[in-house]
Amino acid sequence: MTTPAARPPLRTSFVEPAALTPERRAAMFALLSVWFEGYGEDYFNEELEDLDHCVLQEDAGTGELVGFATVYRQAVEIDGTAVGAFHTAHCILERRFWGSNELVRSMVAEMVARARADRSGRLWYWSYSAVGYRSYRYMPMLFVRHTPHPDQPPDALDRAFRDHIGRECFAHYYDADTGTVDWQWHGYGLTEEARAISQAKLDSPAVAQFSRINPRWADSVEVLCLARLQDDNLTAFGRRWFPVSPRPSGERVARRAGEGVALLPNGPTRATPSP
Repeated sequence: MTTPAARPPLRTSFVEPAALTPERRAAMFALLSVWFEGYGEDYFNEELEDLDHCVLQEDAGTGELVGFATVYRQAVEIDGTAVGAFHTAHCILERRFWGSNELVRSMVAEMVARARADRSGRLWYWSYSAVGYRSYRYMPMLFVRHTPHPDQPPDALDRAFRDHIGRECFAHYYDADTGTVDWQWHGYGLTEEARAISQAKLDSPAVAQFSRINPRWADSVEVLCLARLQDDNLTAFGRRWFPVSPRPSGERVARRAGEGVALLPNGPTRATPSP
């Protein structure tokens, strides 16, 4: 019996959009195109200009890009409450690195750290649109209260902020009644590889539950996900991922961005997939 070849260690870095070279942008778009077809490269590059930051995962030895996440930040008032969101537009990883969670863990750890460091009283959220179970699963895995939830409707503030993000980010493609995004773009959608979920996986209770939440996922319809970045909203698993403790020596304060401080983990890590 042969054992699988060991995967190379990965390096995680957080970069500003201005630091993304044309070659790096092209590599990011190539990774995106494995999972989504009909997504214009010019449009993708326009999106990158409005980023708060980008999380890159590279082969620590060769520097080859194997995964990335793009994060936007917005701060508004909803019904007199100051709220803000870190919105993940894309979170992509080469399939050979599936099975680890460090891309998402590193990305959300920075969001949690910045929310904890903010002393303004603003309520911070993580938001993203999920077209598949692999993306949605982080909501119940990390957060007690989240939207969508199979058994709990969102409270008034969460619903209002979700709908605000839906309208701001997705315009008329967003349906507030269902909390979903239907792009209706001719030629746009998941690739065949991305849609290849076996019947065995669909028999999984968790995947079947997601199919009830977003029954049109195979048509590339996305469901808008939202959760408060508060310590009392973390599950037991979330508290293990994001403990409240002094910064380890392996972390450094990298930059100040608005209300919070970004914590960037040093050293090689391993990564996780999308879509």
